[in-house]
Amino acid sequence: MVYQPIVSLTTREAVGLEALVRWSHPTRGEIAPNAFIEVFETNGAIADLGRWVAQRAMTEAAEWHRRAREREQELWLSVNISGCELQQRTYSEVVVTMCDDFQHRCQDLRVEVIESQFDFDRDDVRSNLETLRREGIRVMVDDYGKGSSDVHRLIELTADALKLDIALIADIETNAERRVYLQKLSVIADRAGVELIAEGIERESQLSILIEHGFAFGQGFLFSQPVPASGVGSVLQH
Repeated sequence: MVYQPIVSLTTREAVGLEALVRWSHPTRGEIAPNAFIEVFETNGAIADLGRWVAQRAMTEAAEWHRRAREREQELWLSVNISGCELQQRTYSEVVVTMCDDFQHRCQDLRVEVIESQFDFDRDDVRSNLETLRREGIRVMVDDYGKGSSDVHRLIELTADALKLDIALIADIETNAERRVYLQKLSVIADRAGVELIAEGIERESQLSILIEHGFAFGQGFLFSQPVPASGVGSVLQH
């Protein structure tokens, strides 16, 4: 497991940690999840992997959350889940039970689902999302804007937060149309009470534009690369 901070753009202080799973291969080194998650989904083992990730992350985050509460600072933990997991009828109940078992407050947990994996028409998906949000677990739509997006539908049905795909901010210094789009999106999200999180921030110039357009949160190598649990303390103190 490695963790990448989500920060307040104005203060650069970490307000959240995204838990990311890696496969340490004996000959190929560290492998990112996009190279193996599909295998878990295909062979039916994705639920087991998802539980392991959540349990490991909750265990490792316990001390970080304790220190944050002592400082009266916000710090959430976000875990990535598969659309396949949302289609399991008891998924939300399993997550809430895990929070109880590992003494992890539901309001400190967020789940991230890639936008393209949402199946809005399935009753089990809707039921799981409703249960998660009712228990205080917030739902974040990941990779927003990577495909064709209906922001109003996402807000209405699922989203507490939208994590913008890297492509939406990669060229904002030179792409005027992109900046106009982001400004409009910021207004819509603000009116709906939905957080926007910009991913892939690598340059100070990107950061300045995002702040100017009303973005409050972001993530990227400008602030920190993903770090193992042993390095999180230093990141939170930075």
